Amino acid sequence: MSSKRSRWLTRLTLSATAAITIFTTFTSYLAAPAAASSGATFQDIAHSYAYQSIISLHAKGILNGTQPGYFSPKKAVTRAEWVTALDRTLGLEPVQAAVSSYRDVAQKTWYYGWIEAASQLNIVQGGTSATFQPNSPITRQEAALMIARLIRSSGGSGNATSSFTDTGEIADWALDAVTTVNRYGFMKGESNYFRPASSLTREETAALLERLLTYSTKHANQTASTASSIRLGWQYDQTVQQFENTVLQSNINTLSPRWFFLNETGSISDYTNASLLTWAKQHHKNIWAMVGNRSNLVLTHQILSSEVLRNKTITQLANAVSVYGLNGLVIDFENVDGQDRANLTLFVQQLKAKLKSQNTVLAICVSPDYGTDWTAAFDYKQLGTAADYLILMGYDEHWGGSSIPGSVSSLPWLRESVRRFVQTTYPEKAILALPLFTRNWTLNASGHSIAFSDISLDQQNQLVSRSVSKPIWNEDIQQYTVSYKDTQLHKLWLEEGRSFTRKYRLGQDAGFAGFAYWYPGGASSDLWSSVKNADRFIQRGL
Repeated sequence: MSSKRSRWLTRLTLSATAAITIFTTFTSYLAAPAAASSGATFQDIAHSYAYQSIISLHAKGILNGTQPGYFSPKKAVTRAEWVTALDRTLGLEPVQAAVSSYRDVAQKTWYYGWIEAASQLNIVQGGTSATFQPNSPITRQEAALMIARLIRSSGGSGNATSSFTDTGEIADWALDAVTTVNRYGFMKGESNYFRPASSLTREETAALLERLLTYSTKHANQTASTASSIRLGWQYDQTVQQFENTVLQSNINTLSPRWFFLNETGSISDYTNASLLTWAKQHHKNIWAMVGNRSNLVLTHQILSSEVLRNKTITQLANAVSVYGLNGLVIDFENVDGQDRANLTLFVQQLKAKLKSQNTVLAICVSPDYGTDWTAAFDYKQLGTAADYLILMGYDEHWGGSSIPGSVSSLPWLRESVRRFVQTTYPEKAILALPLFTRNWTLNASGHSIAFSDISLDQQNQLVSRSVSKPIWNEDIQQYTVSYKDTQLHKLWLEEGRSFTRKYRLGQDAGFAGFAYWYPGGASSDLWSSVKNADRFIQRGL
């Protein structure tokens, strides 16, 4: 087992949650970035120790004055103000989430999107499990806890705080955080006092954020490769124009239109669209066309088990790659008989050999291995060696035909799926496919499923907005659930930005080569803001 994989398996067992508090109210302090000017000066900062930080962050559009010519350096910062400035420092964008993380943060407030952006990345948590207290001042120990969380460092035993005269006033939950920020030079205290319960001032905020900006910029240079990693989206249930529009809203850099399907004669059904080929080149997007089997077990066996038909199919696919100038192929064979295990591997090996001269990427979709008949045909280790990438389909935890309703992809299930997967496959050859859909379960009196329908996230959000019941966050599975009743009882496990970001971060932490989305047409518009923020966060080295 490689040391990289070993480190991942160790990290996977650790808890990902940490308390963090911070945040705010609307003042001109957080005026739009466009209003900032690098040449602007304030009459009241000449004697502030944070003078240069204030000028620098004002020029960057992160901080602004309280009124023309004044910064009010000694004024306390609210929790909403703090998190907004923090998000801007990290290059995040506000997220207009369909479900609010906190009952005291209304969607109509100016700070809603900023708080949701931080909440989704687990940077911040409210004063209680369901409230945020946006207009309360943020304390120094709360700020220390958040900074410590951002730099991903353990605070140790807290011994470093013993040098402060007021160590006894530091809350138990903040001791390690204060140790960490002290060690890294973010917060030093004054006259040997840390003043943990004191409100953070605007000049302290400026100094802290500039240090964070310097830290994250330094670490961003070490993680620059993240920007070029794979973001694949399948074209499904959308016209070409709709798909193109969705791609432009997203972080997708690799298109996988469903163009090729197996036929009984060894030929392939070809649905290539010339317009999309041209558009992809114009917009510098790769095309890895999907090769499907329509979940036809008998047909797939017929092709894989026959040397003649197998070779004919491979030749036709290689020819299509050459004719259309494709960058890659994605094999998506589902419902494959276990007896075809060796022949499936052989098919991938031979196809890759045929494509080698064309410098074409070959990826194959596989389901998480839980020892069922559904995955019996996947020799993960051999497929991982033969193909350039394995795409782990991280959904269908509770499949549509099941009598047991549940999440399409809960975080604990996905974490276990990834843990099993990396035992046989190197993370750098893996792509994590995540769901942009959910299931609307219809339940009987005993709570069993009697019907289901796959729905998009927009459809899900419409149902939530009409429901009398409010979504409830389940900490164990890191997802919201909601129930409603028409003529029958329905239940949904929501896929939205907060839950999706947790899954996305799992793949990032595992060192995967990228992500795939089934399917972009199912996403709500706010979801792409969440995904882009997760990318920016990791690019900052955080």
